[in-house]
Amino acid sequence: MGKRVTPAPTAHTVPLVIPRGHDHYWAVIRTLDKAGPWTAGEVVGESNAHRASVHDFVGRLVKAGIARHAGGERAPRYRLAQSPAATPRLRRNGTAAPPSAQAQLWCAIRQLGQFTYAELILAASTDELAIEEITARSYLKRLSAAGYITAVVPGAPGKPAVWKLKPSMNTGPKAPQILRAHVVFDPNRGAVVGGPVQAEEVSA
Repeated sequence: MGKRVTPAPTAHTVPLVIPRGHDHYWAVIRTLDKAGPWTAGEVVGESNAHRASVHDFVGRLVKAGIARHAGGERAPRYRLAQSPAATPRLRRNGTAAPPSAQAQLWCAIRQLGQFTYAELILAASTDELAIEEITARSYLKRLSAAGYITAVVPGAPGKPAVWKLKPSMNTGPKAPQILRAHVVFDPNRGAVVGGPVQAEEVSA
């Protein structure tokens, strides 16, 4: 008998690790809290995440007054004082954080009919966070590669492209996130868009 040859991994056989981040932690915490006090370790157990990332998020919730200690010394337990559906965006000191650049860009993309990158920057920028040109260009490039947007007017020297969000890819209010693996994770679908690759954890 000939020697069995194991086929080399392909793009379709590479294991897909669904990213985790603040949105996921918050969904897990809200579910656990319905049953009573919970620990950060229980959140870790329901997440594909580093323990430090979960503990950091729980610490932010406590400092913001959204979660409170509910006993326990070696393994502190917590209860929610507030349970909004939207994931709290918090700095490490517990103060409210502004939306991310990707969140602002996605919101503007969904609101605009057609747009150039310059028009998108203007629509997405706020007093708290001005969107940089390189950030907008990079986000559009990744969304285009993943099939979210299409160029209704191709770009040319001295003439910027005009983009439009495909109606079928208007998946929801949460911004598709660009992972360090250079693929797009859509939190509205809970899936990577653009091909099965080894994805990395993302933070909100």
